[in-house]
Amino acid sequence: MKKNNLRAYITLIFILCLFSFQSCYYDNESELYSTGTCTETTYTYVGRIKAIVDQNCARSGCHAGPSPEASIGLESYTDVKNNATNGNFFCSINWNSGCSQMPKNSSKLDKCSIKALEEWRTLGYPEN
Repeated sequence: MKKNNLRAYITLIFILCLFSFQSCYYDNESELYSTGTCTETTYTYVGRIKAIVDQNCARSGCHAGPSPEASIGLESYTDVKNNATNGNFFCSINWNSGCSQMPKNSSKLDKCSIKALEEWRTLGYPEN
C-alpha cells in the first residue's frame, strides 16, 4: 500500500511540475508593431512608398506580373496611386473590418510603413 501511495504522490508532483512550466501568452500591440518614433520624413513614391510596396505587395504571386492577384497590379507609380485612390487599399493595409487583410498570409505592415503610406495620401500622392 505504501508503494502505491508513493507512486501516486510522485505522479501528482510530476503533474504539478508540468503545470508550473506552462506560461501565459498574450499579444501586445506595442511589441508586435513598432511603437518607437517614426523618423521618416520622405513621403514620395520614389523616396519611400515604392520600397514598401515592392517589399510587401508587388511580388510574384501577389500584385505583380502578367496575372496579378485580383487583377490589381502594383508595379508602377500609376498603378499604386490609382489603387490607393480608387480601391480598398488603405482599408486593407490597416486591416479594417470588411476588407481583405493585406499583405495576405503575412504580418500587418509595421506602424511606420502604414504612417508613410497615409502621409503620402495626405500629401496628394507625390511621385518624386
